Amino acid sequence: MSKKNFYPIKYVSQRTGLTPHVIRAWENRYQAVVPRRSAKNRRLYSEADVLRLQLLKMTTDAGHTISQVAQLGTAELKNLAQREDVSTRLRRQIVTEASKPAVADDHLKQCLAAVLNLDPTGLEHTYDQAAIDLTRLALLRDLIVPLFKEIGKLWHSGSLKIVNEHMATNVTRNFLLNMLRATAVYDPAPRIVVATTTGQWHDVGALSVALTAAENGWHPIYFGPNLPAEEIAAAVKQSAARALAISITHILNQHPLVDELRKLRRYVGNEITLFVGGRAVVDQTPVLEEVGAHYLKDIEQFSDELNAMSSASAM
Repeated sequence: MSKKNFYPIKYVSQRTGLTPHVIRAWENRYQAVVPRRSAKNRRLYSEADVLRLQLLKMTTDAGHTISQVAQLGTAELKNLAQREDVSTRLRRQIVTEASKPAVADDHLKQCLAAVLNLDPTGLEHTYDQAAIDLTRLALLRDLIVPLFKEIGKLWHSGSLKIVNEHMATNVTRNFLLNMLRATAVYDPAPRIVVATTTGQWHDVGALSVALTAAENGWHPIYFGPNLPAEEIAAAVKQSAARALAISITHILNQHPLVDELRKLRRYVGNEITLFVGGRAVVDQTPVLEEVGAHYLKDIEQFSDELNAMSSASAM
């Protein structure tokens, strides 16, 4: 095979959605792939290696640990990936995650230490390790969500500087965006638009919602934060989405929020299921009831509602 058929690790990372750190860890610990080496001892991966890493990512995202699947042949990995559906993933997550609260807690402590020490590299590495050790649902539920709750408490108490919060948000946002871009969605999956409304620049929650939707067999459509109601409604219409999820983390003035939610419901119509979540709407029950929105309390509840919608449409 000629040299042009081999790829450096950075390119493979982009193709597979795995970080270079994870790829090297899987290679060193589990011999998941065995790349060639260049004259300068740099890793070079074949197309077969790329395919294998893609399959390994699909199966680990579905709930298998890398130690369970690393030694399977490529044909076996293909069959396993094809057999995995949403219900299988959820059942496996229940069993796997029940034994991992201590692991998630350890990662949470390391992430918080990295935030307090203003250490973006340490935070990135901890996220990468957590992606190896935890299923995606556990990563979101037991690490990302509690980490940002703790960051919020520290910031409001004056124990955390703005620069630390910004660092944590930027690192986490990039991590979740890369994970979302690498998520495989199989047609015909129902579509859900995920957004934050005007003035809402923090989108870690929205990205977590989008990833949860993807894990439950939906096709999330996400265009970034701070979108006016008209643009969000246009995305719902053009994508033929069945549902819309809005994340709201800060309220400077309640009236614009109420107006935006009312406009959204008017623009998208009553046939679109509207989810609204975020710490800023915890006490906004009357508004949510007025616009017929489902309040997103946590990831499990959101997953249950999406699965109920999918089951109802299949009947």
